[in-house]
Amino acid sequence: MSGTFGRANLGFFAAVTLIASGCASLRPYDPGPGKRVAADVAQSAFAPGASVNVTIANLSEVPLYYPDGFCSTELQRRDGNTWVTVSDPSSGCPSERDFLDPGQTVVHGYRLPSSIADGTYRLAIPTPTPEEATRPEPELLTPAFRVASSR
Repeated sequence: MSGTFGRANLGFFAAVTLIASGCASLRPYDPGPGKRVAADVAQSAFAPGASVNVTIANLSEVPLYYPDGFCSTELQRRDGNTWVTVSDPSSGCPSERDFLDPGQTVVHGYRLPSSIADGTYRLAIPTPTPEEATRPEPELLTPAFRVASSR
């Protein structure tokens, strides 16, 4: 009789293990810090004063939060091998948080200063994070683009 209970317990344990492993695979896909979000620009060159449309995509299955409507975006210019911030973020950022749903894409417009010098630039944006994030993540960077005035 103890052999029957042993087999029953073994079967029960196997069923619980199978169910638990199935539930573990149902967790939302999260590639981790620095890989949850991507930013891209539609063009590779702009004129001074032009609007740069930045496409920001949530690549995960986790809702991501950002605190300021992307208004703390910094414009950076390549100077040799380094990037130098040339335009600080706006001081009038909203205080409310917004979010990107899993797989959602938004377009953020950034107006280049009209007095900007010709050169290679990029935008640095605070990275949207999951609500349970415990530390800041690296800035979200757009690909580099050229700014050139037509003469």
